[in-house]
Amino acid sequence: MINIPILKKNFREHIWLWGIVTAVLVLYLFLLLGTYAPDGKAGVILLFSGLPSAVQTALGAGNYGLSLSGILGGYFWENIFTLVPFVVSIPVAASFVAGKLESGAFAWILSAPVEREKLLFTQIYSFTFALFALFFVNCLVGIVCGLALCGSYFVISEFLLMCLGGFCLHFCLGGLLFVISAMCDEKALAVMITTGIVLLFYILKMLASLGGIFGYLKYVTIFSMYLADDVIDGGMFFIWKYPVLILAGVLLYWLSMRIFEKRDLPLSLIHISEPTRL
Repeated sequence: MINIPILKKNFREHIWLWGIVTAVLVLYLFLLLGTYAPDGKAGVILLFSGLPSAVQTALGAGNYGLSLSGILGGYFWENIFTLVPFVVSIPVAASFVAGKLESGAFAWILSAPVEREKLLFTQIYSFTFALFALFFVNCLVGIVCGLALCGSYFVISEFLLMCLGGFCLHFCLGGLLFVISAMCDEKALAVMITTGIVLLFYILKMLASLGGIFGYLKYVTIFSMYLADDVIDGGMFFIWKYPVLILAGVLLYWLSMRIFEKRDLPLSLIHISEPTRL
């Protein structure tokens, strides 16, 4: 089901972007753990202290108390850890399907006896492997730094669960990115649509955090499936949320494969690929 040459080519093309984004997340996490103080008056936290209280609440900053898990929940998991990986996932998912169709890069592949299903499965495998590696590296660095720098304040179980939840969230949204990419003929269009959807979901989540008349918006944004209080201080909602995210992601990836199999190819590819009965 996996085409090894395509897999290797994907890694070569996107390793630098993946490395930069991973390094940014690792650096921010290191600074947050390294400057943590139980009174909440140290390091990265001070960057948010000058913001209006409503903005801090919308961002999730300070919503979960001054414990280390609470600080990580408000200042890392629900904002930086949620948004920064999209710097990789949105352009990569768009380039893996729509970008390849636009440039004609699929022409030489589809002219050989390569099924569309195998082709897109390889792209999905490349994407999910890179996504898992990103979260795995951050999880590993976080555990090492947390134990070394924060000692007893660091709760490994909560950190592991939030890292797992972050992967589940991006795995699910990655499926949505692939569905849209499989429907588009141009990379720029796929990037524009997926960026708009992600921003809309996150804005709705920020508004829902304000409560009041905005509280009901939490039911229409997928980011409500990844909240720090689902895990910290004995929270148990992750038990059903994380499996739902994985199941939804699998269904969306499957849907993207079906769309790609059934759709008409751009004219630039039809002439080359038509002799091969796909």
